[in-house]
Amino acid sequence: MPEVSKSFHPDEVDVSISEVTDGIYRISGFVERYGITFNQFLIQDENPALIHTGPIGMYSKIEEKVKEVISLEKLACVAFLHFESDEWGGMEFLMSPKAKLVCSDLSSKLNLTGWYNVPCDHISFWDNEILKTGKRTSDL
Repeated sequence: MPEVSKSFHPDEVDVSISEVTDGIYRISGFVERYGITFNQFLIQDENPALIHTGPIGMYSKIEEKVKEVISLEKLACVAFLHFESDEWGGMEFLMSPKAKLVCSDLSSKLNLTGWYNVPCDHISFWDNEILKTGKRTSDL
């Protein structure tokens, strides 16, 4: 069994992007060492959203794929559905000046309170609240 490191080098990750449906993209990164695929989703809309940033060792390649569709300056929010390093490990590297961090209210209360370098101005949603990105909406 391979030794598990805290992150992986970007050279170890093969990242691709594909349009799943009109304006919704799947960004997929395969780490051969572990035989694991990590997925993020980009919603291209009036207020574009990135769902997950991936693990810390993948974010630079994920960012490259986002830039193939939109500029980082247009990204309105980055959402994570639960608090694990494969969901938001790359958040520190997010260089999008307008993007707001979005998560569930429970994740906000349990996981983000008191952590160093976590945006204080994040947006939290209760169950059944809706994230509106423009033409599209999503229950968080």
